[in-house]
Amino acid sequence: MTPVRALIAGIFAAVLFGAGLFIAAGFAGARPHDLVPILSIDRTPFNFICFLAAWTGVIAGVLGVFAAFFAFLAPEEEDDPRFRRRGFPKIAPLVLIALSLGLTWFALRCAGVAAHERPIAILLAPEVGDAPEAEVFEPPENEARTRPEARAEPPAPVRPFPIAAAADFQWAYEIPLAHREIAQVDLKGLFDAEAQTARLLCGKAWVAVTGSASEEGPTGRNETRARRRAAAARAVAADWIAGRAECGATPVFAVSLGQHANVLGAGDDGAASAYQRQVLTVSRDRMEGETMSADAAEAELRDFLDEPHNLDALYAGRRFASRPEILP
Repeated sequence: MTPVRALIAGIFAAVLFGAGLFIAAGFAGARPHDLVPILSIDRTPFNFICFLAAWTGVIAGVLGVFAAFFAFLAPEEEDDPRFRRRGFPKIAPLVLIALSLGLTWFALRCAGVAAHERPIAILLAPEVGDAPEAEVFEPPENEARTRPEARAEPPAPVRPFPIAAAADFQWAYEIPLAHREIAQVDLKGLFDAEAQTARLLCGKAWVAVTGSASEEGPTGRNETRARRRAAAARAVAADWIAGRAECGATPVFAVSLGQHANVLGAGDDGAASAYQRQVLTVSRDRMEGETMSADAAEAELRDFLDEPHNLDALYAGRRFASRPEILP
């Protein structure tokens, strides 16, 4: 039990020394870490006596911790109970720690280290008659009107953010077939609802429509089917916009999302996965008087698709294995 008792005594002395450092530094108007620069005579212009006192205090504190350990590291039983062997004096740790704290306080006061508080600015009103009145300069009327800072510039318009939305149309299962022409596919219902279509396509700086394939079937065939669906949706959307002059010239893009990830499992007949084949749209409202080139619009669409949180908004819970592809 003696080594355990000695270890506990050493830990207690170390805690006592650390707490004493905070107290001593507080009495000196400083903080414990303000002692660090005093320990390096090359880093600070402090007096050598301050430097010596700081090092002596640190060494005395360390020796006090070790002294506490050795003071209680005594044998459990004496060889001869008639003679009491003198051990390490138990008062030594307290004396060394007290000496260390006293030297620490002295070093901090000697070096002139004090806690710096932020000065409080107080606005003092000048007494009457202390200063002459300042002359007020009034620029000519014409100059005040023509100075740049006198002219209020209208704020620049904020460009709307692209919005992702879903159309009502969902591609039928396995349509179009790999061997069937897209022109032979019945696209009734794709952008037929006037009110919803106007909200998705009209008055936009640019529009992108998607094509996707559900999780059933081979990947290669479904990737091709997703591209064909995207191209067909673009053609229908472009024809709808071209037939309405109030919508203005609008670049329309086709984006293939590829095949949906396998989340439903095998054995599905295609009814449960219809949402995976739904046509999705991305568009940005046109600002007043704005006209965008196809290249600028495509760059803006590509920036939108490069952001993961934008894809999350577009997919709305769907999961696709490949990155979106903007078709030429």
